[in-house]
Amino acid sequence: MTGRGDISRPVSFSRIFLYNEAKVMAEGGTVVGRIQLSLVERVLSEGLAEMLFIMRVGRSGEFIYEWINRKAREELGFSDEHIGRTISEVFGEPAGGSLTDRYIEVYRSGGQAVYEDRFIGPDGKERYTEVMLTPLSEEGAVRYIVALVKDITARKQGELMRREMIRRLEESTSRFRALFENNGDAVLELGPAGEITGANPAALRLFGKSPETLLGRPFSGLITEGDRGLAEAAFLLASNGNLQDVRVDIQPSNGPPVGCLLKFTPVAPDGEPIGYYANLKDMHELDKLAGLYMESQNQFKIITDNVSDVIVTIDDTWRLVYVSPSAKTHYDYHPGEVVGKATEDLIHPDDFPELARGYEEILEGRPVFRIRLRILHKNGRWIWSELNASAVRGPDGGFLHMVVVIRDISRQKAEEERLEHYAYHDQLTGLPNRRLFLNRLEDRVTEYKKNKTPFAVALMDLDRFKEVNDTWGHSVGDDVIRAFSHRIENAADDVLAARFGGDEFVILLADCSTRAEAEALAVRIIGALREPIVAGGHVIPVSTSIGIAFAGPDRVSTDVLVKLADRAMYEAKQEGPGRYRIVE
Repeated sequence: MTGRGDISRPVSFSRIFLYNEAKVMAEGGTVVGRIQLSLVERVLSEGLAEMLFIMRVGRSGEFIYEWINRKAREELGFSDEHIGRTISEVFGEPAGGSLTDRYIEVYRSGGQAVYEDRFIGPDGKERYTEVMLTPLSEEGAVRYIVALVKDITARKQGELMRREMIRRLEESTSRFRALFENNGDAVLELGPAGEITGANPAALRLFGKSPETLLGRPFSGLITEGDRGLAEAAFLLASNGNLQDVRVDIQPSNGPPVGCLLKFTPVAPDGEPIGYYANLKDMHELDKLAGLYMESQNQFKIITDNVSDVIVTIDDTWRLVYVSPSAKTHYDYHPGEVVGKATEDLIHPDDFPELARGYEEILEGRPVFRIRLRILHKNGRWIWSELNASAVRGPDGGFLHMVVVIRDISRQKAEEERLEHYAYHDQLTGLPNRRLFLNRLEDRVTEYKKNKTPFAVALMDLDRFKEVNDTWGHSVGDDVIRAFSHRIENAADDVLAARFGGDEFVILLADCSTRAEAEALAVRIIGALREPIVAGGHVIPVSTSIGIAFAGPDRVSTDVLVKLADRAMYEAKQEGPGRYRIVE
């Protein structure tokens, strides 16, 4: 029934105990060979979702079936006639010999072993299992070996299917390699998580990097910080089949940022994306031509009379000397109402300093300046707009005035904010997601390294949530998770709460300095779940287990803090539902 695998992580097995025979029999237990199982232990073993075998070590080193639970009997056809028989007698050769070798390894080492196995089941179908062998010792010698067998057929079949998909993708990719290599636009190959797995020559030229410095890096790291959220949101949308072109600035190795038109194309031979292509069209030359066109005095009249964008000229005293008729369409001003006004009167106070810096750069010789800011509408609202400005100079090179092309981008801005919210928030609960939480946690870790101000991370999940999904379905499970998130928000004021994945939630206690404060939060959250949740017409009792980890001199990384909180949550869960543990 078992094959070769790796001896790996020790896993505790705490359901099997050795008892005095007289004591067990007095308590209603059952004696099996030299192992005595109490009534409680029999119920536990028979109720396991995994298959359970207890093997006795014979005097001649053989391994004899001493106990087989109900799951093993149902799944593999074992019965009472197998009790007392050796492995070789049950399976014969060579399967019995291979399985015996596994038990010999555990018997000699005295430690647990976990491995995977493949075999043909009673129904004639191929099956995969994960087997954990645990030695039980008496007086320093291994007398029994417990085998806990978990059916992982579905998981392994999924892995094999994915490998086949990748093989087909590689075959398909080879047909388009010539097109990829010779494409004039920059094209990057990305893995499922957005890591760079390949780049065509145009991409290497655009970023000024070698293949070695690009491979394995996250694609988002090549985007300027201001546009990174927009690129990540477009990536997430592409994974759902919603392909969008977005304008972003990329950061080459040397030189200023370069404006590009970005589009992600998923590679999904069987419907599920297993990779992406990121196509980047360099807009530098087009932007340059647009700037030259905007500077051309000969074409100025044509532009102002026919384009829908607003065009203004600003003199060296910061006053508007010309405003195109389209100002009425976008901002409800007739040109005569604003000509002669100070520019500062129409720009949001928070944005004007940035405009002033751009104006100074224009005076110092920069050909084109682009900025996003808010302009006052006649009705009093602030309208997000994009300004492209260039200087008009006289024959002697002296500054005459500045020509500014203004475009209303309020809809675009709203869409970008929506996309950015999508990138950093969970779709089911509306809470911040794992990405946003880890970014904030990284910032708090950096702050801690500077000033040593204490803080903590709390990790929690719903106890026995799998039973909710199994009993009432995933739709009800989603309703329970939403209700759980609302109760966390209500109980955890003034802290960052996020959905970490599945039924796991995390909280950043950025200003928590004492154990008492952490305990108070844990008690509030646990108390918030005393009332059952009503979902899908069902009244569902729920509870949570919480682990809290404080930052410390040896705990100053996001990974360490999250792992410590996860371990503390696991330990709390072992004590029963509705508990918490704190690591200081």
